[in-house]
Amino acid sequence: MVAMTTTITTLSLLFWTVCFISADQLSDSDHQALGETSKGGLWEEYKHSHFSSNGTPIVHSFGVEPAFTGRDFFLDFRSRRGDGFHEQEIETELEWAFTRRFGVILEQSYVIEEEGGDTTEGFGNFAIVPRVVLLEESRYILTSQLEIVLPTASKRLGGREMALAPGLAAWFDLGNWWTLNAQVGVEHIFDEDETEFLFGLGLVKTIGCFSSDSASHCQHHPSSEGLFNLLFEVTGSVALSGDEKGEESVEGLIGFSFGLTSQMDLRLGYEYPISTPREFDHSVVGGLIWHF
Repeated sequence: MVAMTTTITTLSLLFWTVCFISADQLSDSDHQALGETSKGGLWEEYKHSHFSSNGTPIVHSFGVEPAFTGRDFFLDFRSRRGDGFHEQEIETELEWAFTRRFGVILEQSYVIEEEGGDTTEGFGNFAIVPRVVLLEESRYILTSQLEIVLPTASKRLGGREMALAPGLAAWFDLGNWWTLNAQVGVEHIFDEDETEFLFGLGLVKTIGCFSSDSASHCQHHPSSEGLFNLLFEVTGSVALSGDEKGEESVEGLIGFSFGLTSQMDLRLGYEYPISTPREFDHSVVGGLIWHF
């Protein structure tokens, strides 16, 4: 186990170093994204925008990490029910771009579990996700990230585990205000010496800009106010090693998001299991996004 832990840690650090150097070199070329030409390199000043240089909306998915950088705060509530249990979770997430291409995501949750008449609650593990944008073009963005999960969960909940998950996230402009968020990665849980392959796809269709201004004005305005988006997602994992090797867990989501104001989005989704055996019967998630 010590050898595996050392190997995973070394590879993760090497992965992050290569991505960091590559981003600085790639960003010297003339790429366009988020509405303007980028020539400033890795340390170019961050500028907030909800549209690509083609005028395509850039929208967050629920379960797929974004390839684009931002300064946003997420507050979501999830209610999940299954055979004899009810789990409620409050999820908070801060995305903060230090520069145009370099940022971090901080994640923390609070969980309430009800099963067999007993109720257990407490904080989940805290996660830090440094990320670097490797490529920016008018129709796609590619980002590397390294999720670091710290064993800070409440003891009564269990699951206090240290984990590392290097991965890639991408955003694609499919045309006609259809976009795709995609994510792949490998997570290693040190305490259990288990490794999982993680994946996620989030299809987004922006069907209109419902604001007091015209759609043309909305398209060229940095705000997401008035944008109505339909969300379709598939996320999952496959165990590559450990006691559950070969087992998979896949779930889907159908939902929407709407720009209430220039600084706040509302979103709501329904989650359902795809793989068997089912880990839950159904789940509802909703929340708000604050843009800074």
